[in-house]
Amino acid sequence: MRVAVAIRRGEQFAELSDFGEALKEYQRALETNRASSLAHYRIAEVFFLQNNYQSAANEFREALNGDLEPKWTGVVEPPQPGQDLHITGQRERAVNEYTLAERTKDNTQGALEEAAKYLKTPYERQRKPEG
Repeated sequence: MRVAVAIRRGEQFAELSDFGEALKEYQRALETNRASSLAHYRIAEVFFLQNNYQSAANEFREALNGDLEPKWTGVVEPPQPGQDLHITGQRERAVNEYTLAERTKDNTQGALEEAAKYLKTPYERQRKPEG
């Protein structure tokens, strides 16, 4: 229960773009359950939003190596670690992540199509239009 409460608080802070407080709450969840895939996943999302791509990739990997609760934490965004690696110029490692995503054979929210797309063409972060 403590894990779920801390994660929910973190999500609320993240929605307000208070990423420092969100990270504190997610860390509280990990203090209770070090293997919480959801806590690692949420930390990865915050790092990604902060353009901290290597840390995001590491946390997505931790989520995949955790308790996989809820189950979607292991399959909703398998391409995400590969995208982080592409941004940091690590194409070979990114390809490995996409290949791992394909092996899951789980296409939740189009994950397999995303992996296949980035196996062909490297991921590039979308730039916001200036103006």
